[in-house]
Amino acid sequence: MPETLKLLFKRIQDGMEGLADAVLGERAERLLDDEIRTVDDALHQARGEHAAAKARRIANEQHLAASTAQLAAFEARVESALRQRRTGQARATAEQVVQLQEQRNERNRQASVLASQEQQFAHAVEQLEGRLRRLKHQIDILRASISLQRAQATVARRQPGEAPHPEPAFASAQRMKRRGAGATAPQAGGAKAPAADPAEAVLARAEKRIKSSPRKR
Repeated sequence: MPETLKLLFKRIQDGMEGLADAVLGERAERLLDDEIRTVDDALHQARGEHAAAKARRIANEQHLAASTAQLAAFEARVESALRQRRTGQARATAEQVVQLQEQRNERNRQASVLASQEQQFAHAVEQLEGRLRRLKHQIDILRASISLQRAQATVARRQPGEAPHPEPAFASAQRMKRRGAGATAPQAGGAKAPAADPAEAVLARAEKRIKSSPRKR
């Protein structure tokens, strides 16, 4: 097999785990992105429904206020007709008052329903907004994780040695710290003397030989 293909296969094997994680991360990102769009569409719809419910409540309150004022005016007409002894007119006006009262009662019932609907839509909007914030936070974290995995896979493909992934910075720092501590820590049984200079040892042996050899006369 050509050396180029061997190198290529080795790089693929070294980065396979990081690549698999990245692929799964991309699938999760697509799912989250789809859910974000779905929730965002539902949020826009809920906001529209909430605004419409609020408008209906306000319109009903305005109609209720107008019918209350009209009812008071018709009741005053009934009283005026009775004072003027216009019995027929008072009777007809009294019937109109009854109709206005029924309309006002109906609008009072509608006011309760419309207020409840507005509150429900407001609660739905609040829940969807919270859900959308959480999803956006999740996808931000996921995208950062995918970027990190890709970077680690790239480093692993370029790094020599058997390790498929670069050593974490914390682990490297701890390893160097242990090495430094081992180099400076005293050994059991007392401190070890520093190693002698090799040249000094040669000189010492030579002097010893000179002293032990017989002197020439």
